Amino acid sequence: MINTNNIANMAGSYCRLHLLAACLVLFMTVVFTGCKPGIPGRYLQMDEMADILYDYHVADGMVQTNFDSPDSVAMRAYSISILKNHGVSQADFDSSMVYYTRHTRLLQKVYDRLGREAVERGGQAGFTDLTENADTTNVWKLSTAFVLSPYLATNRISFEIKADSSYHEGDRMVLDFDAQFLYQDGMRDALVVLAVTYANDSVEYVNNSISTSSHYHMQIMNEGRLTIKAVRGFWMLSSDRAMPTSSATTFKLFVVSNVRLVKMHVSEPVKKPEDGNMSPDSLELPKLDSLDRRRPLHLNDRKL
Repeated sequence: MINTNNIANMAGSYCRLHLLAACLVLFMTVVFTGCKPGIPGRYLQMDEMADILYDYHVADGMVQTNFDSPDSVAMRAYSISILKNHGVSQADFDSSMVYYTRHTRLLQKVYDRLGREAVERGGQAGFTDLTENADTTNVWKLSTAFVLSPYLATNRISFEIKADSSYHEGDRMVLDFDAQFLYQDGMRDALVVLAVTYANDSVEYVNNSISTSSHYHMQIMNEGRLTIKAVRGFWMLSSDRAMPTSSATTFKLFVVSNVRLVKMHVSEPVKKPEDGNMSPDSLELPKLDSLDRRRPLHLNDRKL
């Protein structure tokens, strides 16, 4: 005979087990969806951090423009004013910088926002009215503004452009950009390289060491009038951790903006012979038949 009480107890235990499992799944779902990784509330959030750093960017530009040499006292005054306007203490800003430098992905997102804000608020400098079909063409397709820091994951940006049918023999390449250091302390040192690989696999390059905020213009002349195969280059910010005056808790940013990579098509000059190297055959002398021939004058023809 079947014991109905045992069956009822087993069915009840089975239902309770399923209910407990469902509750556990619901609890874990709530926990994992509600605890997404984010920035702790005691630190500045990314939007506010980008706004503050952009104000530093503007202030540094004012210092560079209004003073013959970088004025640390003036920049310090601007820094105090910026933090006061944002309602942030120096201690909160410094601790936030330490947090972001330890989380390079978050720091890169701040840099990206800062770069976009620099493009939105700032204008383009250098070449103007460039079209894709003109002899002077801006071939830069990446972001026209970006930010580097002296840390390994964010201290370099490179580019490579493959030449297409719009490139011709003798084309020159020009890299044009603005560079600005936003440093509380430490050594300012960056390197930029522009290189061109030609169809015969030879390489021509120019480089420039950057230590001051300024506008920079680099050009590859292509004097051999070769066909360009590819254009490469990079910006790299040096690390100053070995410097005794450098601090790990202060921000160090290298802002590059208004980037233009211009392809210039230059027609081959017409060669003119120099005066000293002209051969007799090249002289346009009058033909003998065109000369006014005259009979020689004899003495007996003269009238005395």
